[in-house]
Amino acid sequence: MNFIHILVIAVAILTILAALALVLGSAKSEKAHSLWFLVAAIGEVIWAVSIAVFLSLGDGEFDFRVAPWLVKGVYIGAILMDTSILGYISWRYKFGKFLTSVFLIAGIALATIFIYDPSILYSSINLGGGTNSISIDMSRGFYIAYEIYFCLLIPAFCGFLIYRIKHTVDKKAKQGYLFFLIGLAVAGALSGVFDLIMPPFRYDLIWVGPLAIGLIILGFYFSILKFKMVSLNSSWLKVLSTIVIVASAFIVYLLLFHLVFSALFKVNNPSIQVLLLNFIMIAIVILLTPAFMEIKDLTRSLIMTKQIDLTYIVKKLSIIDRKKPNLKEISGFLSEHMHFSYVAFFVKDKLYVADDCKIPTELLSKIAKLPAPTHGVWQNATHLSVDAMKDADISRIAILTSASGEPMGQMIFGRPSSKNALDHKDLVEIAMIVGLMGTIIEDGGRKS
Repeated sequence: MNFIHILVIAVAILTILAALALVLGSAKSEKAHSLWFLVAAIGEVIWAVSIAVFLSLGDGEFDFRVAPWLVKGVYIGAILMDTSILGYISWRYKFGKFLTSVFLIAGIALATIFIYDPSILYSSINLGGGTNSISIDMSRGFYIAYEIYFCLLIPAFCGFLIYRIKHTVDKKAKQGYLFFLIGLAVAGALSGVFDLIMPPFRYDLIWVGPLAIGLIILGFYFSILKFKMVSLNSSWLKVLSTIVIVASAFIVYLLLFHLVFSALFKVNNPSIQVLLLNFIMIAIVILLTPAFMEIKDLTRSLIMTKQIDLTYIVKKLSIIDRKKPNLKEISGFLSEHMHFSYVAFFVKDKLYVADDCKIPTELLSKIAKLPAPTHGVWQNATHLSVDAMKDADISRIAILTSASGEPMGQMIFGRPSSKNALDHKDLVEIAMIVGLMGTIIEDGGRKS
């Protein structure tokens, strides 16, 4: 089976899983309405799988016996899918119920005629030679009626989507329906070209339609989750949705890989070795993603010399051992990422600093006696000798307090390495880090 045909089947299976999750995750008042989405997904599976299998048939006796049933699945599945999409979009409205019923009756009539007399659509089934197809008989008029049916149906559900967008109050739901509208318009255009116009002349590209529609249905399901249009309360539904989203992203990647590979090497079907190498490289990238993200965050924190990367600092401080925090190591980390010449901790008459920084004992004793601030964390150091402060390279002193507000020590900041003066935003962010360090030191001082 061609690689692209496998992708078509995989997308179809994912649409069923997405539809099941939507139905089971919907509120009781919405379950009946969501069934339209499930039926549309069933139609998409019948349509897509029938196309993929038909295009993969050989020229054996069994293949010729199966082929007529697959052709029926191609055309009946498409009718079921598009009619159900119209029902999902428009059934809330009276005219929508009427129009859906009209298209449903017309679709049943077309399907019944085709099942009763398949020759009304095609004169022969051609298998083998790598280009399976049917010889569509345009003289009987059935295929023209089939084309007209879809040329009316696609604008109908697009029109109802536009009406629904205009009359939807919820902005998030409106965004979700807008995505669905754009996607259906694009996928409908592709289906019109590759599954209605081209089949009488070229049949091997009819897989484009189901692949495009399937991806749009999966994209709409993602928008349903993103914009909170449905609530998935049970854990297994969340797991199912995660599988659908991750697998969909993986399939999009494989589709892009197939298109690029085919364009570069003029090969329709990549070899097993190429696919295996591709899977191995994907696995390696996934495994290395946390390391890449850490390197990216580390690099950004280091090169952002004009500001403090508060998010990265808090993330790293939150994973240290609270029972035995190594204040000397933390001192080095903070001085590097907060962009000070040094950051020291003066706790229980002991100085913890990573750099080769020496603050005179006399100055430390005076720092320890500084009054606690009335508000905030910054202590008033105007009573200290200016020359002593300059020699020790001290710019600011903050008090460390416990959760109950009891003083526990002090953080002494050296000279800012990238700014002459700290602005209000810097001081607020530094104060947050001081507060977090007070909590960490307090936790480390407790006896387990």
